[in-house]
Amino acid sequence: MRDTNNGFPPMRPAFSPARLSRTLAVVVAVMFALASSLVAPPARAQSPFSAAFYVNDQAVTNYDITQKIRFLEFIGANSADMRETAIERLIEDHMQLQEATRLGGRLTPDQIDNGMAEFAARAELTTEEFLTQLNQAGIDLETFESFIRAGVMWRELVQVLYRPQIVISESMIDQALSVEGIQPVTEVLISEIFLPSDPQYSEAVERVIPQIQRISSVAEFANAARQVSAAPSSATGGRVDRWVNIGAMPPEVGGRMETASVGTVVGPIEVPGAYAFFQLRARRNSRGVPDSAVELAYQRAGLTGGRSEQNLAVVQQLQQQADSCHDFPGIMLRAAPQLSNEAVTEIVRAQTEIDADTRAELERLNPGQVSANLIQNGELVVLMLCRRTVAAEGVPPRQEVRSALMNRALERHGTVYLQRLRAEADIRYP
Repeated sequence: MRDTNNGFPPMRPAFSPARLSRTLAVVVAVMFALASSLVAPPARAQSPFSAAFYVNDQAVTNYDITQKIRFLEFIGANSADMRETAIERLIEDHMQLQEATRLGGRLTPDQIDNGMAEFAARAELTTEEFLTQLNQAGIDLETFESFIRAGVMWRELVQVLYRPQIVISESMIDQALSVEGIQPVTEVLISEIFLPSDPQYSEAVERVIPQIQRISSVAEFANAARQVSAAPSSATGGRVDRWVNIGAMPPEVGGRMETASVGTVVGPIEVPGAYAFFQLRARRNSRGVPDSAVELAYQRAGLTGGRSEQNLAVVQQLQQQADSCHDFPGIMLRAAPQLSNEAVTEIVRAQTEIDADTRAELERLNPGQVSANLIQNGELVVLMLCRRTVAAEGVPPRQEVRSALMNRALERHGTVYLQRLRAEADIRYP
């Protein structure tokens, strides 16, 4: 029978109802199988021992991450995203172990035991006590051992590579033990102008004082210091190049500097042989120590004749040629041959035992700098600061400080090394 419209046989359904039913059943079964295969990877990813990610082709499992989270929480290393933190620590552990092993690093069982004992001792526990607590927290021994192995191998590798390059000098130890290395106080950056109080300068000084008092800018003050200041700092616009503890300044100055705005000028303040002005350039909270714990070492010489041209020439020569307290006596005695050897002395004294005027001068100096502003008993007092140290009980011995500085330097090298390894590492997720 032909279709009357186009001459072709009449159209019939491709499938009978029964055949269609069987086909649909097959399609549904295939779709179900496909759906099952699509959801299978997440199911496998949630398996504790499947790989969560790879570090240079080395697998890290979900179980490793869970254990690391527990361990970090156990030692108090909490963060907003503990899983992400655990992953980062595991990546670092694996990179450290891989690099140390690549370069021939090996650990003996005794080294691992010692590392575990050292870590447990930080919590004032024996290794056995620490392991018992780990077990109670659901943390495997292998998790702890892996952490120790990575840390010990990495530490030894960094020491072998970098320790020969690091030099800890005596001056570095001095700095670590210095006042600047300890605790917070308010400090200021200042500029200074010293006008001589000698009678022959009185008329000129009286004219200059009101002009300095009206100064409101740092530039104006610097210009005035270059023109009229009798202090050695006049050449640099009166700038004092160190942060000054306001507690060591004369009370009438320190009290104002604590709250004054930048640019404020305080003065004139009468000091032996001079009228002093100070301008605030900056203020900060830094580190300091109780006065009773500070010890100063400094060189002192007294030049008869006060602020004479001859004495000022001696001071200028000293400033140009002396870089440290080691140079001070020789240069001073050559420049002022009238002085006896005993007239040039190194003094080591607690800060609280130094007279207020000398102490205020020394406070404005960095080690190796010279002051020649004071006149005491008719002499121009020349001072050079050698060092500031903390002389209180509890200050660690120098060898302990040397070890701490060495460890800090090694840690910096290790951090840079690890950052480079991380940049080159292949971190991938399945």
